[in-house]
Amino acid sequence: MTNNTLRAHLAFSFKGEDYALETTVDLDHCLAQSSEVPSFHHLLARVGNIDTYSYLFEVFESYDIEFDQPSGLAVAYCTEGAFDWYGFVQHLRNQGDLEAVRVLAAQTLDMHEFDARPELRAALLAAYRAGKKTE
Repeated sequence: MTNNTLRAHLAFSFKGEDYALETTVDLDHCLAQSSEVPSFHHLLARVGNIDTYSYLFEVFESYDIEFDQPSGLAVAYCTEGAFDWYGFVQHLRNQGDLEAVRVLAAQTLDMHEFDARPELRAALLAAYRAGKKTE
């Protein structure tokens, strides 16, 4: 399975000094930590040894980070230098739910029927999600 990664980078100047920071972000690792949007500025600051309590960091935060070189599912959510974290997370959740439903359906249904009938797949997915909410 391909890891979900992308490159985060930002170049800026402060007090006559140029900074060019970049790092490859393992999105799967970030998601394992929390479903909240990772602080990409903090990740880059760590790479550049920038103190997050400094004025330099405050200036750094005022710049937008650019994203490129996505891999895995991140490819669909990284466009024109921006990354849609929420869309990416929702896609992964949907994929996980659908896989769970597929496993359950395989116990009682012909999988060809499951794959060929989107309305059946949608109904089973809705039932699965409703059951998750009541847990």
